[in-house]
Amino acid sequence: MRKKDTILRELQQAKQALTAKEMAQKLKMDRTNVSRHLNELVKEEKVKKLAGRPIKFKAVSFLTEKYITFENLIGKDGSLKNQIQKAKAAILYPPLGLHTLIFGKTGTGKTMFAECMYRFALTSKTLASDAPFITFNCADYAQNPQLLYGHIFGVKKGAFTGAETSRKGLLEQANGGILFLDEIHRLPPEGQEMLFTFIDKGTFRPLGAEQEEQAKVLIIGATTETSQTFLTTFNRRIPMQIELPALSERSLDERLAIIEEFLQQEANRLESTISLDRRSLLAFLAYQPEGNIGQLKRDLKLVCAKAFLHYQTAKTADKIAITEEDLPLVVQKGLLRSQTLQAKLPHFLDKNELCLVLDPGEDNVIWRKDPNNDMEVYDSITTKLDELGNLELSTIDLEKLIATDVDRYFSTYVEKLSHTNTYREIISDKLWHLVEQMYAKAKERLGRHYDEKVRFAFALHLNATIERIKNDRFVAHPDLNDIRRQNTKEFQLALEFSAQLEQAYNIVLPLDEIGFITMFLTMDETSEDASLANEQVEVLVVMHGEQTATSMLKTAQELLQTKWGQAFDMSLSLSTEAMYQQVRTYIAKHQASLGQGVIILTDMGSPNNFGKLLTHEFGIKTRVISLASTMLVLESLRLATLGRTLAEIYQSVSLIFEKQCLNDEPKEKPKAKALVVACFTGEGVSAYLYQLVSRLVDPAEIEIVQMQSLEKAKFLKQLEQLSLEKELVAIVGTVELNYQKIPFVPAFDLFQRKKVLAFQELLGPLTTSAEVSHALAKEFASSLDVTQLFAQIDTCLQTFRNEQEVLLENSVWQALSVHLGFLIDKLTKKQLPPLFPNLQHFKAQNSLFFTQLKNYLAPLEEEFGVTFSFDDLAYVAKIICNNQIKLELHSV
Repeated sequence: MRKKDTILRELQQAKQALTAKEMAQKLKMDRTNVSRHLNELVKEEKVKKLAGRPIKFKAVSFLTEKYITFENLIGKDGSLKNQIQKAKAAILYPPLGLHTLIFGKTGTGKTMFAECMYRFALTSKTLASDAPFITFNCADYAQNPQLLYGHIFGVKKGAFTGAETSRKGLLEQANGGILFLDEIHRLPPEGQEMLFTFIDKGTFRPLGAEQEEQAKVLIIGATTETSQTFLTTFNRRIPMQIELPALSERSLDERLAIIEEFLQQEANRLESTISLDRRSLLAFLAYQPEGNIGQLKRDLKLVCAKAFLHYQTAKTADKIAITEEDLPLVVQKGLLRSQTLQAKLPHFLDKNELCLVLDPGEDNVIWRKDPNNDMEVYDSITTKLDELGNLELSTIDLEKLIATDVDRYFSTYVEKLSHTNTYREIISDKLWHLVEQMYAKAKERLGRHYDEKVRFAFALHLNATIERIKNDRFVAHPDLNDIRRQNTKEFQLALEFSAQLEQAYNIVLPLDEIGFITMFLTMDETSEDASLANEQVEVLVVMHGEQTATSMLKTAQELLQTKWGQAFDMSLSLSTEAMYQQVRTYIAKHQASLGQGVIILTDMGSPNNFGKLLTHEFGIKTRVISLASTMLVLESLRLATLGRTLAEIYQSVSLIFEKQCLNDEPKEKPKAKALVVACFTGEGVSAYLYQLVSRLVDPAEIEIVQMQSLEKAKFLKQLEQLSLEKELVAIVGTVELNYQKIPFVPAFDLFQRKKVLAFQELLGPLTTSAEVSHALAKEFASSLDVTQLFAQIDTCLQTFRNEQEVLLENSVWQALSVHLGFLIDKLTKKQLPPLFPNLQHFKAQNSLFFTQLKNYLAPLEEEFGVTFSFDDLAYVAKIICNNQIKLELHSV
């Protein structure tokens, strides 16, 4: 038996797919030769290659596949019922069937329907079992009629220049079977006339031939055109005309079946479970692909490829999980239509169903000519990952943060701001009186005139500042040092004003806020710069109702005397899609001036999705604030006219007014944790701190990031960039920093054992005792309450840790907890734990430690009725002694 046959036989007998290495080991053959033979068998379609790493092979005969037929065609009892009846009648019509034209838009399944007709002809024995089914796309040679005719009717040697040999045409090749001519409308009129002759007489003449030839061929044509496009004689000669419905005309049940069937095929090809989350499924059911079923399958293929890449690169993934962030923009837009489809949605799409799951191994319906029926995209991903496998890969955020220019904050502060009596509804009398006093003093000391417009805007700023400070949230000034140097008089006056504010409202103003007050004092009624208008964040108000958005925005504009902002009123009769198109048109028209981003204020519902869609479509930054009120609109507009950044507006509005705010950027996966080691005094100190922290933190759990900068403003920008990529758990540094409520740990604390213990408490354990007990419950004796066991162990270890100031990595404490849990389990089962080598010597060296440990573990003995031997205590003591962290530093 040949080696290749031996390999094929082994695969056929195997119950699962095998790698080339496994085959080589089983057959004791060279791996290179096995790989070569396997690839040959793949080309011969006797073996199928499964995507993944490592690549596996499986005998084709053991893959359960079914050809597509009318019996398993989706829609056979629904939207395609009449079409199938007509198709069967055409095939069975004596003596040789009726020539047929299939009409339908691109991607409606015309080629697949023609193949179903062929399969029916075989099963009904209208055609012989070996009858050919020849397909040809007339568009391939539409620009060269001579070659087109030659392909269909054949060519005799010398018929035209370059015809050096005779060649059979498609009609001759399809003799006794079916010739399927796709895009038959691309046949020129002369070609159609030549086809008429064959339809009428059953004869044709190859190009350059003198004699006619005969053939028995059933013609099936497909076209995206209408019957009016064809010659009248053509329509008369092909009386059987079948029109396939567009995907939008088919039921949601059928679309769901198409999605399930395709994902089942992919699951079988990849030998992996595929899941599609609820919102993604909803989007696929609701969106309107212009390319119908063809585009639906291509979009499904795309998201499968993306999810397959995540699956291949994630070490813990147990399935190929498709989520909303994998969807193309055109599919995500389907969520805009989901509300209008609720009554039509399949019954299983209730809120309790989280995802659709397809496991490999189910019966697989195969349409072999399906262009999506291949493994190329998965093989390409696997190959590329293999090539990059030995390289150090890092995540790159392609979205760059635009540096904040401080002049943009305030130079164009208020253009002709006016103050009306309405301010009394927003600004308290107390604050307004204080602002009046401040500006009176500023006019006297600085010699500037500040009219009521500027004072009202400053009062709004102070109102927001006071609320922000009371909520322990602070905004860093981007260029505080320059402000102090360039505006010394104003800065000195701002210091005096800050003292008044602190006394009046019992708050402490940080230096950054004093910098902002300084900038207000540099402005007078002549301060304006209209050229910077297009550098402001755009404010869009989108609300349900006839005039809701317009009224709300107009109120805010009148208060601030600005024309900034745009309202979109969404009447109840207007669909979400139509509303989105209005917003989209506006964005497209003004895209060049939206570099600073767009803040969208909505009331509820589908408009909350607009931000994400606009970001995907135009690449602009967006934020969405839901449940917006007039006050929210006013604050957003005020900050935008100040020139504040999108992030600052979003943060300020959401914090001050405590409304539900939707961060409508593409949903991110959970961020990796990071701890920042910060230093403003040079790299040496930072390196020392990094060395110390690295002994207290498990790098596998939390990444340690060193950051140095001599300028605080620059450092804060770096910190903001890092916070977009990582979840910051703490900042360790030499100079205190307050940034977004991230805990700050002074460097000096890490040289004090009690402070280090508090630092470890701050970071928290990898896994809670409840999670540990849940995960290990099945491993313990049924008589033990595992939850109580690990809770009691944690209590004992925490007491020991805090009172004895024992420093271990959190992961070591957890390992020790699990060790004690299994030790108690063994003792309750009367099993003897292992003996400790050289026990007496180790005990003599650590006699005091043994006594202490015995005392701290005594509650466990009492609670669970066990007694720890000296061997047991020695193993616990060794774990602690070998893993203690020392605080002294080594030279760097």
